[in-house]
Amino acid sequence: MTNYEYLLEQLRESGMDFKWAKMFVKKLSDDEQAFPANDETKKWALTKGFYPGRVELYGLTEENYKDYLPDYNYFMIHPINHHFKIWVNDKLTLKYVLNSNGCDDTMPAYYLYVENNGNYTYLMDAPASIAKDKDFLLNLLKQKGTLAVKPNSGTSGGRGFMKLEYRDGDLYENNKPITAKAFEEIVASLKNHIVTEYAYQHADIAKIWPASECTLRVIMVKLPYASPYDAAKWQCVVSYARFGTSISGGASNLSSGGIGIGFDFETGQFSDFGIRYKRFCPDGEWKCTEHPDTHVVWKDTSLPNWDFVKNKIKQVCAHISSLDYLGFDVIITPDGLKFCEINTHPAADYEQVMCAPILKDERARAFYESKGLSRFDGEKLYEMYLKSQIKDC
Repeated sequence: MTNYEYLLEQLRESGMDFKWAKMFVKKLSDDEQAFPANDETKKWALTKGFYPGRVELYGLTEENYKDYLPDYNYFMIHPINHHFKIWVNDKLTLKYVLNSNGCDDTMPAYYLYVENNGNYTYLMDAPASIAKDKDFLLNLLKQKGTLAVKPNSGTSGGRGFMKLEYRDGDLYENNKPITAKAFEEIVASLKNHIVTEYAYQHADIAKIWPASECTLRVIMVKLPYASPYDAAKWQCVVSYARFGTSISGGASNLSSGGIGIGFDFETGQFSDFGIRYKRFCPDGEWKCTEHPDTHVVWKDTSLPNWDFVKNKIKQVCAHISSLDYLGFDVIITPDGLKFCEINTHPAADYEQVMCAPILKDERARAFYESKGLSRFDGEKLYEMYLKSQIKDC
């Protein structure tokens, strides 16, 4: 049995980022529950920097483990981006950063920011026709029909996201009817939240799951320079689509119960299979070839308008090329795309099953090595893990 609090303390003392150490320990706990492993497997995996469950998840062997990005090393190199990460650290700053150079059409309309103390800051797209008073949000919802409300920063996995609707005189939160009083309670609870246009997914994508919007996750890396005078060159290392399910609510994130399907970044064509976190699979089978609720099969289909979307992602990479590592969350809309946010240290675990082992690509490996990936030894992780074990009485 693992004393996770003591392990957390050791990781922080060893130099892991304070916040990220807590996430590392949480993911290790989840891994040990989802993929029980014997002591021999634990030692083998941990000394190489992996959670023990990766042996089953990735199919790790002595021959292939170096193709995969190890958990411990990946967490230890945080932060990958330098001080310019403030450009994308919160959704409101991102809106301003992408408001020029042909990138302004990539973000939804921004109407309102509710500050930490509850004060309203009316944003650039707030309709002038709506009075700036306590009923602003309700009247905005009546005018627009649907709104997205989400924390401006500090969350992951889609936590805190709300889809608000006004239809035929009735109010809805994440597709469920709510009372006027419940709406008022939602409004009163908002702190450090933004209210934006709700971006609807393309009809072709909605065929797989219509009840919530599919979001793409695309991780782009800026390749190491051969010369300091070279123009920046970017490469995709991860690309997959996330679909909601009957248990994920208004979110599509895997951590909420959604499914993920890899796709080819160059062509937009889906992989043959998708995955779901094992804790959401009653039968333990975490790979799937059809949606668990709609039973739609995606094999041999592609994302709509993919060339346009791909080129926009590349354009934004060039626009903010002082950054090195970008995890885009994208909705393909009927007439283009909208970014939900850009992450600076996105997850890279199940992604290596949906897509491919990240370090198998030599240019991707060169990027992570340039960030110090090999400076950290899994033997140290195993040593800390052993010290954290509680003997059974």
